Amino acid sequence: MSELTVIGLGAMGSAIARTLIDKQCDLTVWNRSSEKAKAISKLGARCTETLKQAIESSPIILICIHGYAATRSMLDDPEVIPLLSGRTIIQMSTGTPTEARSAEAWVNQQGGHYLDCSIMVYPETIGKAEALLLVAGPQEIYHECARYIKHLGDDIRYLGSKIGAAATLDLAVVTRLVVITVGVVYGAHICESEDMPLQHFANMFPEGDRARALAMTIDQAEFEENISATVGTSIEAVSAIQNLAVDLGINTELPDFILSLYQRAAAAGYLKHDNASLIKIFRGTS
Repeated sequence: MSELTVIGLGAMGSAIARTLIDKQCDLTVWNRSSEKAKAISKLGARCTETLKQAIESSPIILICIHGYAATRSMLDDPEVIPLLSGRTIIQMSTGTPTEARSAEAWVNQQGGHYLDCSIMVYPETIGKAEALLLVAGPQEIYHECARYIKHLGDDIRYLGSKIGAAATLDLAVVTRLVVITVGVVYGAHICESEDMPLQHFANMFPEGDRARALAMTIDQAEFEENISATVGTSIEAVSAIQNLAVDLGINTELPDFILSLYQRAAAAGYLKHDNASLIKIFRGTS
């Protein structure tokens, strides 16, 4: 039996798996697409053929797939449910506090334990000192898993047993980030419409600033290369913000508008492209 299992090997899941391997963790991985799992297995992880085998392999299961509904659908299987008893599920997807509460209740019903973890950085920052993760759930379960979570970054903030806390703070911060992203892309649109070189725009931001990288991605038209966050990932995040606003009964105009932009980008074929591809929507060239 390995120490823990990572399920879902997209950009973030792969970064988590590689970091845990680098930290000498005994790791099992599983991904619906076996090619990604095999690539990670070459670094030292065990690769299983089925989800059932992946869960059987470890007492702690880190899940990094798109959305709580997808996690529930995956785990709600007659062959998998009996395996959840006594195991700890750490959900690392973007979602709402309501989804976190529902996930905890369901996992607890199966005899398992549950932690909700929000990752506040891009994949390339995982494992670095500046990586920030928010965690909520029972204190004793957090303490059992903390040594693994702390491998992923130096800024790990345990928010207590209130399971919706991580998702709440995550979505509040993500709201700021998505607004900045859309604002930077539109700023680039203003500059190029006045024949202002985007290098000048990029130089307005410090080295390492995401705004600088966005401007240069637009300048070099590298929408399918060096991707930090895709349109698809942003749709997931903004949809969660919108759902939270509906749950709380607060104004939804901001997430409604931003989501409409990303949905237009997805409809134009940019779902797996960098967020910078929103510039094509503003240009009207989609």
